[in-house]
Amino acid sequence: MLFSVLVSTRRLGLVLLLALTALVHGCSQLGVGDANIKPAQASLHACCTNIEEYPLWYVDMARSLAPALGTVLSHVSWRSGHLKSKQAAQDAIMDGLQPLDIVLVSSKGRRSGHIIPGLFGHAAVYLGTEQELKQLGIWQASQVQQRARRIRNRHVFIEADAAGVHLSKPTRVLNTDAVAILRPRFSGTKQRRKTALGFFDALGMKFDFLFDVDSTDCTFCTELIHRVMPHLDLPIMEIYGVRTIMPDSVAVSAIRKEGGLALVGYIKADREGWRQASMSDLVTDIGHNWARRQR
Repeated sequence: MLFSVLVSTRRLGLVLLLALTALVHGCSQLGVGDANIKPAQASLHACCTNIEEYPLWYVDMARSLAPALGTVLSHVSWRSGHLKSKQAAQDAIMDGLQPLDIVLVSSKGRRSGHIIPGLFGHAAVYLGTEQELKQLGIWQASQVQQRARRIRNRHVFIEADAAGVHLSKPTRVLNTDAVAILRPRFSGTKQRRKTALGFFDALGMKFDFLFDVDSTDCTFCTELIHRVMPHLDLPIMEIYGVRTIMPDSVAVSAIRKEGGLALVGYIKADREGWRQASMSDLVTDIGHNWARRQR
């Protein structure tokens, strides 16, 4: 709120976008219908395009403020996610998850959700319950046992946000408006075990407020996935000299069956209810969000 006194809300939003701070947890926009957008425009072709609009000196200035602004924005919200109050929807999501599934989330209940273009703004990974980790054969590993109590207390997701890399409960991750479930492909159980332990090893890392995929001492949500599962070949794009990974581009990769991801579910909600949507719905929602930016 302090910065809104200094610059307009729209200008601040663009500054933070260019600084890449808008990818802090929850910064996404749920696609909805728009009578002014033709069906042909609501496609995936415009996804993650035409982002660079300002001179580099302006972006560098914004980047210097990224940690402070990112931390503030991660706590600004005016409503809960539409899925939070719909237990049946949360149950459907949890029932459909397998260990190491990626969950992309979209929320308009946070201030940061109005800054970055696109549908999804954050990603988390489902690690699994005690029983699932036992079945995977890693429950007795030291890095898992250190978090055994938390896992038994339903901290079954791992995510990287302004608080760093940490475990989270479903009630935190699913406090959102829409969820897409993406399933990574693995060569076998050995690779699955190595990947799961890799996520546990990443716990405690600091958050990367500049969203630089080449950073070594900090990480952000999709970079964490890229670090631990490089075989997925997530799409990396360069924005003002910084290589990064946008959640929408990860969703598009799964839709197009590129890399090592498959789309297994898409659930969305509003004030009235929720539904298990189709891939076509997901394409439309992503397309509408980016088509608005192109106008």
